[in-house]
Amino acid sequence: MDARSPDRPKLKYRELPKEEKFRLLMETRAARPADQPMWVFAFGSLMWNPCYDYDAKAPALLKGYDRKFHIWTTRARGTPDCPGLGLCLEDCSGSCWGIAHRVTPDDEEAAWDRLWEREMSSGVYRPGWVTVETKDHGPVVALTFIVNRDHTHYTGPMPLDDMANIMAGAKGKYGLCRDYLAGTISEMEKLGVIDPDLVSLLEKVDKLEV
Repeated sequence: MDARSPDRPKLKYRELPKEEKFRLLMETRAARPADQPMWVFAFGSLMWNPCYDYDAKAPALLKGYDRKFHIWTTRARGTPDCPGLGLCLEDCSGSCWGIAHRVTPDDEEAAWDRLWEREMSSGVYRPGWVTVETKDHGPVVALTFIVNRDHTHYTGPMPLDDMANIMAGAKGKYGLCRDYLAGTISEMEKLGVIDPDLVSLLEKVDKLEV
């Protein structure tokens, strides 16, 4: 089935200039709390497919942010001609459960490079340090990636039916947009968290992909 929505734009994928990526990397590294382990707060695919080695993993709650499919993806799970939707953190009055990983010291340098290649290639995210409450390690300060609302790939909120039309059939370098959504729901269920909107969205996508 052709699930293309009439509102699905054609978008060019643009790399963030190397100088800007490097500046953000240096600023983020400089802002890291001194003498603290490097933690990463995963809220999307990093939950089940991290790009770093870790020696601790714990459910974690981030307050003041929501997990939303509010960005266009034109490489990972979509293309410029048929973009999908990707996850981001929106700062708000809500909260978001995810997974905190403590990066192994021996992998930290390589982890920075891999995270920047994966999460910071386009500039749709703003890197930042946030305090999350973990079940096993108490409060920790972790690196995470918050949406850049000024970016051209920021969609903002939209109706679930529109989101389903966009996500159905969208596919990119890392696979189907539908599987990304299903994987997120699965990881949330492992944490004992159910997001009715995401569950309903998956049901709508699956009906379109039949």
